[in-house]
Amino acid sequence: MIRSFIALELPAELKTELVEILNRYQGRTAAGINWVKPENLHLTLVFIGDVQPELLSEVDEAIKELLIGFPAFKFKAMGLELFPAKEPRMLWLKLEAENEDVFKLQRRMIGALRSLGIEPDRKYLKLHVTLARLKTAMHDELAREIMQTEINKQSLVYQSICLFRSVLAPSGPSYSVIEQYNLK
Repeated sequence: MIRSFIALELPAELKTELVEILNRYQGRTAAGINWVKPENLHLTLVFIGDVQPELLSEVDEAIKELLIGFPAFKFKAMGLELFPAKEPRMLWLKLEAENEDVFKLQRRMIGALRSLGIEPDRKYLKLHVTLARLKTAMHDELAREIMQTEINKQSLVYQSICLFRSVLAPSGPSYSVIEQYNLK
């Protein structure tokens, strides 16, 4: 079984900005706050879960077909956010879509995967990039400082979708690209 998900790669300028934030704060937090490795930053569209290796070529074909006619996506960063608001478990960058295309694509991807006999996670798509997972509470003062971090809010183009493999390890997950799809 191969644990997998479909995600958008981040534009280089946003990734650089988020890595600076990771570097600024990760050494200042307590144990139990697990920061995402810079190479693992992405925007998840669909978490697929465990897939039989022989089904991956069908998943690849379904994604290629679904992407026909979809242009690159544009998102605007809205700021850093602790989620959920009560007893947060994640720190993320909240994003806003320019239109509904990404939500349409996600629903179609879920439908295509289900038609292949795969039951992906069907949670409503919240546009975000996870920066840290919180197993313990963040100190209020530091949380406030992080939430006030200035983020470039200009609209950026996301033009690469990847089918990723995820391998879990005690040191955290590692992701590798199975297939990459470029949008125009």
